[in-house]
Formats: sequence, C-alpha cells, structure tokens
Amino acid sequence: MSYEVFAQKWRPQYFSDVVGQAHVTSTLQNQIRSERLGHAYLFWGPRGTGKTTVARLFAKAVNCLNPTQETEFEQVITGEPCNECDACREITQGSSFDVIEMDAASNRGIDTIRDLRENVKLSPAAYKYKIYIIDEVHMLTTEGFNALLKTLEEPPPHVIFIMATTEHGQIPKTIISRCQDFDFRHLIPEQIVSRLQLIADDEKISADDGVFALIARQSEGCLRDAENLLERLVSSAGKELTLTNVQETLGHGSNLLLHELSEAIEKRNLASGLATLNKLSKQGMDLTQCLHQLITYFRDLRLLAVDSQLDELIQNPKSELSELKEKAQQISVDRLSRIIKILMHANREIKEYGYAQLQLENALIQINTINETIQLDEIIRKLVALEQKIDSSESEPTPNPPLPSSLRSGETLEPVFEVDSPTRSIQESEIASQTPPSPVVENSESVSNTNQSDQIAVRSLDELPTIWEEVKSRLKEISPSLVHGALRDATPKVEGEDQINIIYPEGAFFLNYNEAIADITKAFKEALGKPVQIELIKGEAVAQPEETLEPVEEKVKTTPMMRRQQAEEDEQIRPVLDLFDARILETQ
Repeated sequence: MSYEVFAQKWRPQYFSDVVGQAHVTSTLQNQIRSERLGHAYLFWGPRGTGKTTVARLFAKAVNCLNPTQETEFEQVITGEPCNECDACREITQGSSFDVIEMDAASNRGIDTIRDLRENVKLSPAAYKYKIYIIDEVHMLTTEGFNALLKTLEEPPPHVIFIMATTEHGQIPKTIISRCQDFDFRHLIPEQIVSRLQLIADDEKISADDGVFALIARQSEGCLRDAENLLERLVSSAGKELTLTNVQETLGHGSNLLLHELSEAIEKRNLASGLATLNKLSKQGMDLTQCLHQLITYFRDLRLLAVDSQLDELIQNPKSELSELKEKAQQISVDRLSRIIKILMHANREIKEYGYAQLQLENALIQINTINETIQLDEIIRKLVALEQKIDSSESEPTPNPPLPSSLRSGETLEPVFEVDSPTRSIQESEIASQTPPSPVVENSESVSNTNQSDQIAVRSLDELPTIWEEVKSRLKEISPSLVHGALRDATPKVEGEDQINIIYPEGAFFLNYNEAIADITKAFKEALGKPVQIELIKGEAVAQPEETLEPVEEKVKTTPMMRRQQAEEDEQIRPVLDLFDARILETQ
C-alpha cells in the first residue's frame, strides 16, 4: 500500500475521534439515533477543523448496514459507523455511487446545478440515502444558488445535502434558512498538542518539551495544518525532534536570540535590540515568524500584568511561567499594550510593503522612545485643577492682613506672607500712600458711627465718570479679562443712593457672573470708600473716546495659535499626541 501522510492516515473514522467539535458530533449522533434526519446541512468554520471529515462520517453513519450494537438487554443504535460493512468501506475509499462529493470552486455555474437537480430524482444505487457533499459552497454563482433553492428546500426523501464553507458571510440568507446550521470552531492548543502526542506515540516519534506547543501555535487552531507540519518536521529532522532543529526548520529565531531581543525591548536598550535583530537576519531566520513570537510573548506578559492568575491563558511554555510573572510585575499594562500595538502595526506594514528587517528596526526605535504616560482622564483632571487654580488666583487675590487702628502714616506694614500675585505691588503702594488706614467698614451705619479720622473719605457718586476709570484701573490688576472683555465698552449709571447699574453691550458675556459681580463691587468699594450694590444689565454698546481706552498690555494678548503651541509643547500632552499621531485643533 502506498504511503499516507499523517493528515490522511489519521483522519477520524468515528465521531468520537473528532477533536474539538463535540457540539456538532453529539447533535448529529442524536439525530441518527432518533432517526430525525434533516434534508440539508451547512457546515461552516475555519480551515482544517473537520467539516468534510464530519460530512463523510455522517454519510457513513446514515448508510451503515450495521447501525445497531447489541447490549446485555437489547440492541441500540449507536449513531456511529461500523467501518466494517460494504457501505462504510466504500464511502471511506470514496468509491460509493451514493455519496457524491462536489467542489463548488470548479463547478460553480448554473449548468452543473441543473445536472444535479436532474440526478437527485434518481434513487440511490445501493444504500438508503444519496448524500451530496458540496465543498466550498460559497464559490457558487448567484445563478447557481438560485437554481439550487427549490431542490434544497424540498428534495426527494432519499437525498441529503451537506454543504461546507469557510465563508459563512457569503452564503445567501435564502440558502441558510433552508439548512441546519453548524459552526466548526478553532481548536485550542491543548487539544492539538494531545492529538499530536497520540500520533507521535503511534509513529514512534520523540519530541522535546515545547515542540508540540510550538507546532500548535504555528497552526493557529487548525489541526490539519498541525498534522502536516509534524509530517514536514519528521521528514526534515527525523523522528528525534528537538526544539532547536524545529525552530531552524520553521525559520524561527533561537530562544537565546529572541530572549535577548525581548530583554532589549524591556530595558529600552535600543543598540542591543538592533544588534540582535541583525543576528537573526544573518542566520536566515524568518523575521515575520520572529515578530509573531514577540507579539505572543508580550501578550502573555500583559495577561500576567493584568492578573497573575491568568496563567492558564498564556501560550508560552509553562516552564517559563515563573520568569514571565516576575517580568510582568516590572512593566505596566499600558506600556505592554503600546508595545503590542507597535509590533502589530509593523506586521501589517510588512505584509503590505515588505522590508521585514527595516520595519522591525522602525518598531524597535518607536518602542524604545515611548515614555510611560498617564491616562487621558488623568490629564483632563489635572488640566481642570490647573484652570481652577488660575481662576481662583485671578478672581480672589490673597488680601493683606487686617491693619491695626493704631497704625499711623509714618509706619510701614511688614507682610505676613509672600504672595506671587499682580495685586501685591498695588496693595503695597496703596498702603504707603494712604492716610492712616482703619479696619474695613462693612455697612453705612458703621461708617457714620466711626471717627472720620480713622476711615477713608467717602466720595460722592457725582464723580462717577472719574471713579469708573479708577475702578477699571483696579480691575486690570484683579481681573484683566473683565476690563478688556465685557466691561470694555460698558457704561456705569447711578440708580438710587447706593446702587450702580453697569450697562454692558449686546454680545458681551462673563465667564463667571458671580465672580464678576464680586470683583466689581470690591473695586467700587475701594474707590468710593463705602459699599454699593452693583447690577449688570445687558444693553447696547456705548462708544467711548479712544483716548480713555488704555491699550491692552501685550502680555494679556494670548492668541489661539499661541495657546495651541503651548499645549503641544506641554510635557504631559506631547506623548499623547505622538502615540495617536494627533494634533491639537482648538483650545478653550
């Protein structure tokens, strides 16, 4: 007998041999045992997960001539093919006239489907059911699908359709609704390793620890790929498989060099990383495979950094678990996520443009230049706190300590504490130039009851235009945004004995209305020598002579472009912009 490759030789002959698809095989066996068979099935899922194999097993099971098994008390239908009768042997060998396998990729036209529609009317040649297995059914044309619809919905009672595909999304809904839908799933690495170990034991193949795990990772959940890869390794390196010769055959970097490269990334040693990458390239290693190994390694590190109890999810050998946990404690989840993102971006660039070594060098440079950053919400929180601090320093300057009544004009006031505020210079000059000051008076009754020699002279509201200019001068130091904003073209108006209405133009606004009232009231109180009630009223702009308007100081003019440039140069915001390749469009 001619040689059979592992994928053919070890193809499952019973439902119990199928790996990783118990949710499909158990359902089909129950249907066979209860004789509640469907007329059309759709098997879909990744390549190499058993779709065609299960279709053949189903065809054997429903046509098996010995479907029952005798027990101690009765005969029961097992739902498994016996693999001993003529029907099972013929279907296994592919010589049965009642099991027709079609490749829709090469028979995708409407003429083929028309022939099928005529042939399904014929009775089975030898057995109970005629089974049509249509592989890669998504390759059928729209006309072919339409021609199949009626037959698929109401086939003769002796016909069963089994369609297999890797592209479920390309199957028309009208076809799916006429079939029983079964999804085949990727196999987990442990299932593939167990199957490979079974094959190795029977074939007298010895392998080092980690070899089968490496093959399982390389196959990406596809058992057929894993079996073919084992076949290739045995042909290349013999039946004594070591981790070194397997890595050389697959084009992977040696463990030592990959360990050096990952260490260089973790320790931000760019020169060492570039040198190690060059060694891998000179040894003829497949740099794309090395990149995949790096992504897997840092993915495992990130899982352990999130929670050390996630060790069941890692793909690296369990022998390296303790070392991985130790390293995971030294790197933040955020940095590991950024490393994985840069490596995956390099993988995409290699697929699109090539130049694997150049792309990997760029990735190493990016990884070694990124800094630990804080989350965006933390940046926003700090910016809000900074804004509140600036607002409070502008609207509520630190006052001087209360002045004792015994202080005379010849004495000086020693500051109790230093205040880095624009109000400090004007407060000190006022203290030096004023007549002997007195405690601040809170209402008109206390003003009338206090000696005139111990208080500031109360001025009349008849001098309102002059007083208004003094008020604006004081406000320049307290809140420049008021003077150069809403109050620039505002006009004061006396309303009653102790009330002043300030009419500001239409379109002007106050960032904080209550703070604006407090600042203006304080400035009027200092200029008049008594408290007054202030009310802000929106009205039409009142033109003022140009000579009364003082030019805005240059330091107050901060254009949007200047604010944007300051934000882009900020040490905390700059890494965020670099990470997302972003730029600031607007500042508020």
